[in-house]
Formats: sequence, C-alpha cells, structure tokens
Amino acid sequence: MASKFIIFTILSKYFDTETYGVYSLQATTITIAIFILGFDFYNYTIRDILINKENTSSKIFTSLSLYVTSYLLFTIIGYFLFTSIDYFADFTFLLIIICITEHLNQEIYRLLLAFKKVLVANILLFVRVAGWTLFVLYQIYAVGIEVTIRDVLLIWMWFNIMTLLLTFVLFWKIISSALSSIRFKKDWLLKGIRISMIFYVATIFLKIIEYSNRYIVEGVLGEAAAGIFSFYSNFAMVIGIYVSTIVVSYELPDLIESSTGDNFNSKLKNFKKLLIVHSLVASFAVLIFMYPILIWQGKPEFISYWPLIVLFTVGMCLMNISLVYHSYLYIKHKEKKLLEIVVISGIINVVITYGLCKFYGLYGAAGAFLITAVLMYLLRRNAAKNKAFSV
Repeated sequence: MASKFIIFTILSKYFDTETYGVYSLQATTITIAIFILGFDFYNYTIRDILINKENTSSKIFTSLSLYVTSYLLFTIIGYFLFTSIDYFADFTFLLIIICITEHLNQEIYRLLLAFKKVLVANILLFVRVAGWTLFVLYQIYAVGIEVTIRDVLLIWMWFNIMTLLLTFVLFWKIISSALSSIRFKKDWLLKGIRISMIFYVATIFLKIIEYSNRYIVEGVLGEAAAGIFSFYSNFAMVIGIYVSTIVVSYELPDLIESSTGDNFNSKLKNFKKLLIVHSLVASFAVLIFMYPILIWQGKPEFISYWPLIVLFTVGMCLMNISLVYHSYLYIKHKEKKLLEIVVISGIINVVITYGLCKFYGLYGAAGAFLITAVLMYLLRRNAAKNKAFSV
C-alpha cells in the first residue's frame, strides 16, 4: 500500500503534468484490464470451492483454461486498440504483457486468500507491487538516471514475471501432485460462465464508476487536467486498497463459509463494524497527509485543486462502508440485484460526470463521483434490508 502511494506521488512531482496524465491513463487501463480479462469468473470459482470442496484441482485448471483463452483474445484486440491511441501506441506490447501478468498474479492472490494462505498471498503481493515501485524509486534517487514511462512499464513487467516464477517455485510440489487428478470440467465451466456474466457486467459498470471519469476529463479538459484529477483520485483510492487488504481479504472468506451457520449474523455485524472503523481511519489519514504532500510536490496547478481530495475521500469512504451490504447480497446469491444497482449507478455516473465536467470542470467531475457513491450506498443498503438484512 505504501509503495503504491509513494510511486504515484513521486511520479506526480517527477513527470511534467501532461506526462503524468498519460501515465495515469495507462495505469488506469491496466487496472481495468485486470477485471475485463477474467470475466469475473473468480466470484463463481472461489464461492464454489469454499462451499463445495470437491474436485478443487480440476476447478482451478478449468478456470486457468478460460483465462488463457481470454489472454489470446485480449492480445489480438489489445494490439488493434492500443495502436490506435496515440499515447498508448508506442507501449502496446508492454501494456498487453503487463495486463496479462497483472491479472494472472491477481487470480493467484485471490486463490491463496480463499485457501487461507493470507500471509503468503500478501508477501507475494508485496514482492510484486512494492518490488517494481521501489526499484523505480531506486533508479530515480540512488542511481540518478532519467526514468521515462517506458522504463516504468518495463520494470513493472519484469517484477510481474518474477512473481509468477516465484509462485511456481513455492507451490510446485502441490501443483505437481495435483496434475494426475486434473480433469477439464466443461459443464462446470459453462455453468460458471452463465453465473459469472452477471458479476462481469456488474464489475464493468463498477469500474466505469471508479475510472471512466479520468477518460472523460482527458477528453473534455485535456491530458494535464487528467493528470491532476488522477492524482487526487489515486490518493483517495488508497482507502479502498487499505480496506481490501486489512478487512476484506481476511474476513470475507470466513464470512462466506459461515453463511449457512448459526453464527452468520454475528460475523456479519463484526464485518460491518470493521468496514466502518477502517474506512474512517483511512479517510482521516488521507485528509491529514494530503496537505504536506502538496507542499512537498510544489506544483501550483495541483495545489489549487486541493478541495478535490475531500470530494473523493467522502465518496470512497461511503463506497467501502457499503461493501457490507454488497457482500451480503453476494453471499445470498442476489446477483441480479447487484447488477441492477451498478448498472443504474454506472449509467447515471457517466451522464452526470460528462455534464458536470463540461460546466464545472474538475470539481464537477469529482462531485459526480461523490453523488454516485451516495447513490450506490443507498441502493445497496436498501436492497440488503429488503432481503431481511439483519445487521
């Protein structure tokens, strides 16, 4: 978490505002690709593995087969897409490789969490994320060389590949012992795809809410404005990363397993409490540290828009607290309701972001994010209560 925070903060000072805007859009595209590549199949896989523990190896192998197919399709589509965008064209193959390796590492991370290998999962996450970000900083400050966007992407790519190799070394005995029992489960795959498509469409709309505003800002106001907007948005995203790492990764698998037990409601209450406490702690930390970072950064064009962080922070806090209602609906197989909520919120978000950005600039775009966050919180809470939510 610290390394992610440090890298986008340092680069906002190191790069000029337009270059930082381009890098932010590339990093955003990679983040979105992680969700697009997997068809959200992990939602079905992990829930099924936790509840029905039979044929686990075959389920993982079948999931991997789906991902490899998506990687091949993405390579073809990504090539034509990235080469058609001027600030992506020179980095096409780097972006494709990073997107694929990021997704595969993320899927492995989720599986390890499902198997309650939380410490190993987060050590590998640390090696991958902190590794490349700290190496970039080493190049800038210790070696003293000029680092370009291409250098950043190359280092990112190699650390992703090294983490995959390290994972294989750590688990090769388990992998090799499971090979003899692996079977391709076609019916299980098709059933999973049908179920996951609901999650998939929901995730796409959720990412639209979180990230489409950056592309809208770039289209309406330009790359420099997108850099400023992305800087504050990235800073607020630390709240979500913190809550996901500290609360969700530890508590959600156990909550899913207890969904048919007598202690489910008590665990749900505790999950809600933890989400509220840690969301508020992270939000206050973001607001407290923002000002000294802006002073250190020393860029008037960033400092003049400091109120953006308040709008983003309040919105991110509400979205993370509402995860308790989202998780309840997910555990209770209310996928269609989850889809309905994010589709409504996503469509409204795009419309009001464009309109408010057009008339009120960056403040309008950030205000649209806050309005959407409030809407999602209310829709999730009301949907959960309508389904006998007892917390």
